[in-house]
Amino acid sequence: MHHPRPLDATLSVTRAAEVLGVHANTVRAWSDAGRLRYYRINPRGDRRYRQGDLQRFLAGLDTVAMPPIADDVRSVAARRPGASGASGANESGTSGAVVALEDHDAILGLVGKLSALSGSAITDALENPGAPLTTAVRVIHETLGMLHVSAWRVDGSRLVPAAAAGSVGLGLVPLPSSFGALGAALVDPASVVEWTTSLTVTQHGGREVAAAIVVDGHPWGALLLVPNRPLPLVESDRELIQIATSAVGNIIRAAASAAVVAHQLQRADALRRVTSDIGSRLDLDEILHRVVNHALVLFSADRVAVFLFEEEGRRRMAASRGLSQAWINAVSTVEGLTLGTAAIHERRPMFSVHYADDPRAGELRAAVVQEGFDTACIAPLLDGDRPEALGILGVYHDKPHPWSDDELDTMAALATQATVAIKAAANYAQLATWAAQLQSIQALGARLNRLTSVKEIGAAIATELRQLIDYHNVRVYRIEGKDLVPVAMQGRVGEYQDETPEQLRIGVGVGITGWVAEHRTAQRLDDAANDARAQTIAGTQEDLDESMLLAPMLFEDEVLGALVLSKLGLRQFRNDDLRLLEIYASFAAQAMANADATQRLHEKSAALEQKVRGQRELLKITESILTTLDPQVLLGTIADRLGELIGSDNVAIELVDHATGGLSPVTARGVDAEYYLKPWQAGEIGIATWVLEHNQPVRIIDEYDDPRIGHQPSGPEHGSIVCVPLRGRDGAIGVLTLERLGEGRVFSDDEFELVQLFAGHASIALQNAEVHRAVQRNAQTDVLTGLLNHGTFGQQLQALISAGEAFSLVMLDLDRFKPVNDGMGHQAGDLLLRQVAEAIVAASRESDRVFRYGGDEFAVLLPRTDGDHVGPIAERVRAAVKGVVGSASTWRGRARSIEASAGTASYPADGQRAEEVLLAADRALFVAKRSGGGRVASAAEGLALVGEFTLQTPTPIDPLGAPA
Repeated sequence: MHHPRPLDATLSVTRAAEVLGVHANTVRAWSDAGRLRYYRINPRGDRRYRQGDLQRFLAGLDTVAMPPIADDVRSVAARRPGASGASGANESGTSGAVVALEDHDAILGLVGKLSALSGSAITDALENPGAPLTTAVRVIHETLGMLHVSAWRVDGSRLVPAAAAGSVGLGLVPLPSSFGALGAALVDPASVVEWTTSLTVTQHGGREVAAAIVVDGHPWGALLLVPNRPLPLVESDRELIQIATSAVGNIIRAAASAAVVAHQLQRADALRRVTSDIGSRLDLDEILHRVVNHALVLFSADRVAVFLFEEEGRRRMAASRGLSQAWINAVSTVEGLTLGTAAIHERRPMFSVHYADDPRAGELRAAVVQEGFDTACIAPLLDGDRPEALGILGVYHDKPHPWSDDELDTMAALATQATVAIKAAANYAQLATWAAQLQSIQALGARLNRLTSVKEIGAAIATELRQLIDYHNVRVYRIEGKDLVPVAMQGRVGEYQDETPEQLRIGVGVGITGWVAEHRTAQRLDDAANDARAQTIAGTQEDLDESMLLAPMLFEDEVLGALVLSKLGLRQFRNDDLRLLEIYASFAAQAMANADATQRLHEKSAALEQKVRGQRELLKITESILTTLDPQVLLGTIADRLGELIGSDNVAIELVDHATGGLSPVTARGVDAEYYLKPWQAGEIGIATWVLEHNQPVRIIDEYDDPRIGHQPSGPEHGSIVCVPLRGRDGAIGVLTLERLGEGRVFSDDEFELVQLFAGHASIALQNAEVHRAVQRNAQTDVLTGLLNHGTFGQQLQALISAGEAFSLVMLDLDRFKPVNDGMGHQAGDLLLRQVAEAIVAASRESDRVFRYGGDEFAVLLPRTDGDHVGPIAERVRAAVKGVVGSASTWRGRARSIEASAGTASYPADGQRAEEVLLAADRALFVAKRSGGGRVASAAEGLALVGEFTLQTPTPIDPLGAPA
């Protein structure tokens, strides 16, 4: 077969084999069999293949039914040169060509099926993560005709069955990673292992084959096969198994990629899908209808419309859903102020709830009422910095729908994407000669929009832009402040290979690149060296003949950067190249803006997550501190939990000392806790005293230069401080301070807000603890005298009994107190009781406990005091009471002498139980009063006279009520 050499016959046999993924002998066999077209290019018989012929051959394989691979393998093994029963040539006299053809038919059959499966793996994995692998194993089992095929995944030190097809013997269970053929395959990932020992996985008589499944350069697991004929394998078997294993690895990798995609931010993903959807189309009507459909889904809208502006400012309804013709006619002919004109003037989306009542409804008010929707949101379709808009996108809700900032941002982004798509479609329709290039641009733009970082986008631009324009060097710049900073560059000619990012950095307005960024105007330079605006990069050759293309990356009237192409020689670029670069720059700008928006969304999401976590932790902490009524424990808990929540180097709490009015350190945590716990010196000031004085929170970005900071002896340090007041009912009761050491470690606004919330909760907890202490004091204290009350007396008496510690009891009863109340009034009686209480306390020891037992009766508990020592103490107390109304007192001439009768008892001598000790003291008191009062009687005296009287429940008795 001999043909003239075609124009595109540029592929040799070896190169064609690489394209088809087979051995070169297979290509020759297919050619000899007439299945693959080729051309002889010289008398020696060298062959060449056209790319199109190879592609058509591959495409045809998918539609050809392949015979069962097991039969093919057996026939190949029988006819292979050197195999048993076969000579070096077949019956037709050829040496293996038919064998190679059959082998590779089987290979290509398997490749075709697995390639189709690999292409759908991502879609299948989104619905069922295990489906692609299960299907692949089943395809390999059916195509190769194996008894059994299974895929095993490495899980630590084990191999776990992930998918299986065919007979499984006794069943598949997790195995050690070194087990049998599977373990041997993992040890040598590049080989196909034949296993013939008894240590098998499927119990098929030791006839197992395994090969490692490699994903991203590492063994993911292994593929296990049980052939339906005896080992060893022939070469075609090994090739099939290696192809199958490689395809399974690709399918696993594709499925894993699907899992990553599924976790992207929902709204960002949705917007990117919209971008890819409408950005990859050039039919204007289709774009507009897709914009309408996407807007309905994105914003859960009831109606959507896109109106385009024609010449003379007239509106034309381009696409709509859910809107009547009457509304469309009204909008198309309206004049004057509307929400749409306001949005165009403001160059941003605007919404109106209850639009019928909005003055901006203007002439449309009747149409709004007739249409029946409530809320309208209009986004202008802006063409860069041009004052006129291409049209408007309207989204309508039948019920009130206040739009959030996030929704408005998404609306703006959708409008921008729609504008880009509309412009692209219009340009395509106007300039049919750009069709192929525009398709390439959009494909590249779609790929750019799938990228999520500026670095990735820059690298993709530098790599893919060559598909549109031929150049030698490319630079991608982003604006940072007042500079243009290269984020990607590629050079392949001479001096350009030595350029560094620092050399390429340039200010906005400086050089031709800076001029393009400043003036937002693309430029084509036929002789860049002789342009007055150009600057030669240090270290490169001057007066070099060079052509340049430069285009700004514009997004929503903002320059994000610039694209710069250069090529050695004069007049190397055409105007069409400049137009293509401008269009591509708009896609690049959109991709950059999407990356920026995605980054902001991630940051916002992270901040929101931190805020939610902080609020959740705050609730937990609040629950714990509000149930803690011990101030010391409470403040310690606050310091510990707040340090964990916010993250700081030091946490300190100081409370107001009511005696001095200054701050007193209570608790501190962190590296400088010792410093924060030092008492304040007289006249010392700092940020804590400032916050206490002004009763307002403070966040200091860097304490190094703040004059309010009281620095440590080592001198000022860089760091950030948050200091907030703990507020009581009447002002600040203390301060809470957090500190982060080191330059640039600043507390965020959210953290500052959280500390303030925490301080508010802590203040409430402190007030609760104080109220609790006051309630406890009131519950245990007699209101009139301030002494412990009757109920507390009973509790402490029982506590002393329970402790088993010796103690004594003195019961006192005032003699002749009733005439004071009767003659001078109860106010005088109350004053006298308070003075008596003060006298008893003064006469008692510091360890004694004094109680008002009731009326004019008092009790004194004397811990660690026995019966031998209680008498003198009781006598001293009685004498102190008598001195209240003495010649030197204010009662002189107003009240007669006040005496007190007292009875004493001791534990355990006078009783083993509280009731017995109290009864003994009560009897002694009764004896003292019966004897005329004004004396102390012991429990022994009371016991001696016990037969002469009968007492009821032990209670000191007024003399007027006592039996004679």
